[in-house]
Amino acid sequence: MSAEYLVQPGTRFERIRDASVHLTPLIPAAAAVVVIGRPAVWAAPVIILGPLALGAILSRGGDAGRRHRRRAIDFNASVAVAALLLWGVLELGARVELAGVLVPVGLLLLALLWLNWLLMMAIAANRARYGELFEPPWVLPLSRWLRREDPRRIAKENSHGDG
Repeated sequence: MSAEYLVQPGTRFERIRDASVHLTPLIPAAAAVVVIGRPAVWAAPVIILGPLALGAILSRGGDAGRRHRRRAIDFNASVAVAALLLWGVLELGARVELAGVLVPVGLLLLALLWLNWLLMMAIAANRARYGELFEPPWVLPLSRWLRREDPRRIAKENSHGDG
């Protein structure tokens, strides 16, 4: 059984706190909309501030809280990178006449990314509330790269000998 499905130790308060770490990106995203006056794709990197700043305050409790924070940072950084790439596609489609077909495709992908962001964030918060870890399937392991961890060691730790 993988590590995601193992119940992490912790009290009810710690689990609620871990769940709230996954929901912290909503605060800077809402603040960006208020400051800018409308949703803007280029402001997507702001969502990383939630798990970085607010998550640091909330995850002080224990190891499980730090794991939830790392996963939230990785997920939101991956969403920000995807949103910036889609913004580039939309800009290219709007400026180059031959690439005009990229605009509707980019808008559709952007809507799917936004829905996926909300859904995966809700799933991660719900799983954290029950003491489980969750990692969406398309996340870049940015925190592992920044800490320069060996991916083979991580895979070995996550396998727990089941196979």
